[in-house]
Amino acid sequence: MPAEPRVIFFDLGDTLVFPNAAGQLERFADALDTLQILQQRGYRLGLLSNQPAGVTVSHVQATLDNLGLARYIEGPLITLSTEIPGNVGKPNRPIFDLALQKAGHAAPSDRCIFVTETTSHVAAARGFGWRAILKRNAGVCGPADGECVSQLSGLLDLLPPLAPLAGTNLDLAPPPRLVDGLWAVPVDIQSLSANLTFDGATSSGVGDATVVFKVGPHGGNPIFDLRQTLTGVWLDGAAIPVSQAAHHDFGGGAHAELRVLERVLEAGSTHTLRVTYTLGPPQASSAGSYQPAMTFSAGPRLVFNFGFTDLGAGRYLEAWVPANLIFDQFDLQLELRLLHSSISHSVITNGAVTVLGPNHWRVNFPGRFTALSPLLEIRPTDSLASASSATVLPVSGASVTIEAWKPAASSVNLDTQITQIAGFLADNENSTGPYVHGDRFVAFLPVGGMEYEGGTTTSTGALRHETFHSWWARGVKPASQPDGWWDEAWTVYNDNGASETLPFNFSDPPVTLCPRHPWVRVTTGGAYTDGYRFWKGVAAWIGAGALRSLMSEFYRRRWRRPVTTTDIEEFLLCRTGEARLVDAFHRFVFGFSDPASAPDLWLRDEPTHTGADAWRGAFWNSPDLWVRRADDGGLTHQPPEYGQDNWFYARVRNRGASVARHFVVTFQVKPFAGTQFSYPEDFLPCVAAASGFDLAPGASVIVKARWPRSLVPPPGTHACLLAAVLTRSDRPVAGKYVWESNNLAQKNLTIVDLKPNTWIVIPVVVAHLRAALAGRYRLELLRPPNHPSLEASLLHSNPSPFVRAPGLRLAPWASPTPPITDEEARAALDCAGRADSSPAAAPPPARVARSDDPQTLASLPVFRTEARFATGARAHIPVALAAQQQLTFGLRLQVPAQARPGEILRADLVQREARTGRVVGGVAVEIRVAA
Repeated sequence: MPAEPRVIFFDLGDTLVFPNAAGQLERFADALDTLQILQQRGYRLGLLSNQPAGVTVSHVQATLDNLGLARYIEGPLITLSTEIPGNVGKPNRPIFDLALQKAGHAAPSDRCIFVTETTSHVAAARGFGWRAILKRNAGVCGPADGECVSQLSGLLDLLPPLAPLAGTNLDLAPPPRLVDGLWAVPVDIQSLSANLTFDGATSSGVGDATVVFKVGPHGGNPIFDLRQTLTGVWLDGAAIPVSQAAHHDFGGGAHAELRVLERVLEAGSTHTLRVTYTLGPPQASSAGSYQPAMTFSAGPRLVFNFGFTDLGAGRYLEAWVPANLIFDQFDLQLELRLLHSSISHSVITNGAVTVLGPNHWRVNFPGRFTALSPLLEIRPTDSLASASSATVLPVSGASVTIEAWKPAASSVNLDTQITQIAGFLADNENSTGPYVHGDRFVAFLPVGGMEYEGGTTTSTGALRHETFHSWWARGVKPASQPDGWWDEAWTVYNDNGASETLPFNFSDPPVTLCPRHPWVRVTTGGAYTDGYRFWKGVAAWIGAGALRSLMSEFYRRRWRRPVTTTDIEEFLLCRTGEARLVDAFHRFVFGFSDPASAPDLWLRDEPTHTGADAWRGAFWNSPDLWVRRADDGGLTHQPPEYGQDNWFYARVRNRGASVARHFVVTFQVKPFAGTQFSYPEDFLPCVAAASGFDLAPGASVIVKARWPRSLVPPPGTHACLLAAVLTRSDRPVAGKYVWESNNLAQKNLTIVDLKPNTWIVIPVVVAHLRAALAGRYRLELLRPPNHPSLEASLLHSNPSPFVRAPGLRLAPWASPTPPITDEEARAALDCAGRADSSPAAAPPPARVARSDDPQTLASLPVFRTEARFATGARAHIPVALAAQQQLTFGLRLQVPAQARPGEILRADLVQREARTGRVVGGVAVEIRVAA
């Protein structure tokens, strides 16, 4: 069965782009969204286009660059009619065959997909055996069209993810890469077992390893690494030439090559790879003070050690055993055997050892381990000295056995070192959090310093440093080697007391601690110095004590999976609300200089918004901000689902003249409907954040962040979403509202399903935030065009806020809840986070009440007065608010009896200043009429 990666070839003109009124090519509005999500779903993206004579691939590549499409369309998959002798293009077969050849497909199949607006080209492609999808730019799709969409984003309904990421760490992996003609794709190792057999008679060794792995959403040639000489390779039991599992250069630097298996595997498939190999000095970097070794001496006697280091590539588990990059976690079992030696040997390891016989052991390592986790030494027993003792940790009360080992000739006092380690473990639990490495800590004290999970090989001078590293670096683990800076830097900061502060100096040159190259496999040397300096700068802004507390919280939350640099940035930004952290990471972590001209990042307030800061139109239901109940790449907003993780999405645009090298979008949730939100107090701190990089002028990109289940409000709660996009040299001005800054957006939208003749009440806060003067407003109702008589009213606890006006009808409202005092009613305020003159007041969640649900009616605030909106497409009710006052109203909407099931009714409640006519707030309601 063929397993070539699925490739989508797009036509260019009138499919991805069109000529505007000025004759210039312009992207279709949904082009970037669609290409980004399809690429993330596992599809390779190419171009199949007829072009005039003389147009080359380079010309088209430049066009794609200018249009922001080159980020997704692969250069090697650009296929042009001008590449065919005689410029023979669509609908003729040669151009389709050339595209197949570029994709590495042996024959046409539904794995090669063609998308165009031209019906004859669709028919031709289908006739050649392709899967072809028609894009109709006018009219509607009909049965005769076959697979058809009316806009590019419709492809997302036809082309689902090729495989789920659930149960893997592939969300942390580098992207696929075309290397030496191979579509190299990361995989997720499920389990690894290896036999390492050492022969004392021949002073040699061999390895035999079996890897069970899963391919992610990107089908292709799987990647792994092993720094030994292969003698045999089998995939799913079938032999493969050793030359087809060779190393290839990914551009990550010296010794950073990776093996690519020359077999194309299906997305989502699971496979077994077996390799045999001879054992010898690893074909890797020789960096570090403690080298990997496999040496024999008379006896025969074996000295074998893993000898890991992060200072050189190829020096983790892959030095001896086939392994993955360090994003991956997997079960590891080693069987170790020394033959033809009567000398007793011992194993020093942080794994669980089972003795199978003389000089024969099985060692198991837990599934949380990555390629940088396992410690292993084999030495003659008589060359070692050891001691052990148990210590009880002060916070958890857990008992940990400390095993200390040394070369027998060493003068190190093991009892003294065990006492030291016990003190370090206690200090670390007090400062950082629980010990997560089981009930043992293993220290081998020959020379140097290297951290492992619950263990170290070190000199006595580095013992404190490496013991702390079992929390930071092997408890919380870096997801890639570029992320390795923070664990070294944070450990050094703690070595020096974790109390130093030194404000950042932004006139200092940029510092690259975390290079953006995903295939780099060495921790930057500046981690120990520049990284240490970075944490002192953060402490100067937020306080050393606060920083220690936050890093401890981060550890407790995140130790189960490897984490990225952006994870730390987003966490600190959300928890502190310190927007300047974006500047610090930009310059002193990612190493970006300040742009010559600032990018202008923005989020649309409504579909017609063109990016201006001051926007006079609607702004309370941003189309660039939405929620999904799953991490599925959907483009439409869904009401959040309580009791599970949800996902924030934001579409960020750049209308500036320079690339935004690094930016962060923050997400905040107000569990109530309201009208006025200002920066930063309503936006920061935040619930979640998402980072992005390299957003070109004129381009857009979708970023996403997990909304943790613990922070999702209960069912029926209105969730008002707020987002701010922050980057170096471009962020909102303090005190600005959403309609005054294009960096800010909100989605104040309530979606409900209701039957005809039923009604809802949405508690809405109306705020007047000026400090000195009372304010008069018009609360305007914008009804659905097809239901201008939709029954609507405002409810309040008393009639005093309503300004008497001709035609205004006030009537008693029969509250479904017990009466409360006026003082209690005034306290039941929400929205902008303020209660009257108390800026620090935190409003309670306000639930949407339904006439067909008595339980939700009982949760309403006490409303005693009802003011009816006049009929018509637009109606208003005047209200007055005192200085710095916010009041809770109920917006009551009743579904008309004549409303049809499946119909969607959209209404907006708008707060408008009576004197200036300026809109200062709004709430959108979408009622889906149920049967």
